[in-house]
Amino acid sequence: MSISTYLRRASVIGAVVVSIGCSVAMEASALPVSERLESAGCGYIGGGEYVHCDNGSGSTVMLDVQDIFFNLYHYCVGPGTTNIQPVIRWRVIGAWWNGGVGCGPGYYGPA
Repeated sequence: MSISTYLRRASVIGAVVVSIGCSVAMEASALPVSERLESAGCGYIGGGEYVHCDNGSGSTVMLDVQDIFFNLYHYCVGPGTTNIQPVIRWRVIGAWWNGGVGCGPGYYGPA
C-alpha cells in the first residue's frame, strides 16, 4: 500500500474515534440536574455546582474552591445545591469542604 492510502485510513479511523468520544461526552453533560444529583450525591458535582447534604440540620459549611489556574477561594454554602461559578472569575474545576462550619453563605475571597 502507498503512503496516501495509510494516511487516508488513519484519518478515517481518527474521525470515527473523535466522533464516538464527542457523543459520549455530550450524553454525560446532557443529564438534567435532578439526574446528576441522584448519580453524584453530595459534594462538587461539576459545572460549578456544589451539593451540601446537611441531613436536615440547616448547617452551613466553608468550601475551598479551585479554578482552572489552581487558585483557591473560600465560599460558604447552605443546604442544597449552590452555583459557585458566578462570582469566581475563572472556570471552577473543584470544590471541597475545608472543615469550617456555621458561616454566612456567600463568597469570602481568595484563600
